[in-house]
Amino acid sequence: MTPTLDPALATQTLWNAPVGAILIDKDKRVAWLNQAAEQLLGAQRDALLGKSHDDIDAPWRGAVFKPADTLHLEHTATRAARWLQTWCADAGGGYTAHYYADITDLQEALDERARLSEELAQHDTRDSLTGLPNRQALLQGIEPLVSRSRRYHNPLSVIRLRLDNLPELEAAHGQGSADLARVAVTHLLKDQMRWADMIGRFDADEFLLILPETDGDAAKLLKDKLQQRLQQLEPKGADGQTMNLAAQFGAADWQQGDDRAKLLRRAREELEQGA
Repeated sequence: MTPTLDPALATQTLWNAPVGAILIDKDKRVAWLNQAAEQLLGAQRDALLGKSHDDIDAPWRGAVFKPADTLHLEHTATRAARWLQTWCADAGGGYTAHYYADITDLQEALDERARLSEELAQHDTRDSLTGLPNRQALLQGIEPLVSRSRRYHNPLSVIRLRLDNLPELEAAHGQGSADLARVAVTHLLKDQMRWADMIGRFDADEFLLILPETDGDAAKLLKDKLQQRLQQLEPKGADGQTMNLAAQFGAADWQQGDDRAKLLRRAREELEQGA
C-alpha cells in the first residue's frame, strides 16, 4: 500500500526537488510546475501555468506537452543550451506528470567520448582481426606510389581479392568461421608477398595487394598463382571441419592518367566480372 503524505508536505517536497516536474490536467493545461521545471526550461511560471498547448509560446510547446525522451533545448535569451532526460507518468485523477532531469554534463561527456573514439579510429592503421593495414592505411600507402608512377612512369599494380562465401561458411561451420577464413587468407597472402609489397584488409570481405615496380603481366601471373593457392587452401572452421573458400580476383596496373581511384576502380571492375 502506498503511504499517504500530508498534501502540504508533498507539495513542498516536489517544489524543492532537483528534478523538474509539471502537472498537466485532464483539460490538457498546465496545472502546476515546480521551480526546477522553470529553471530547466527557462520559462517564467506565468508563461506556462494554466496554459494549453496553443497558448504557450513555440519554444516550450513540445517540451511541456510532448517531450522527447532525450530533449535538447537550444540557447535562448533566458536559457543556456542544455540536454534533458524526460519521462511521463499517470498522476491519477486525470493528471499527467512530466519530469525533467538535466543531463547536459553527461551528454557532453558522451559527445566528447564519441569524438575521441572517431579521432582514434582515424589514427588506427591496423585491422584488429588480421593485423594487416586497414583501408585507411592502404589508401594512404598507395597515394605516393601513384604519384611516383605519374612522375617517373614506374610500374605499379594492384590486386583485389574478395571472399564470396563468408555467410555460407558461418552457416555451415558455426559462428567465427568467417573470421577463421579471413585469417587463413591473411597468412596465405603474407607468404606470397615481397618485402616491398603492401597487403591489407580493404573491406569486411576484401583484401587489397599493392605491388610497386610490378607491371600488368607480372600482376596477372601473381593473381593466377594466388587463385591456385586459394583453391588448395583448406582452413578449419569453428566446427573443426575443412572449409572450401570461394573468391574473386581483380588486377589492374597503372596507366597514364590514372589516379588512385581509377586504378582501384579498374581492379574492382575486373573482380566483378569474375575475370
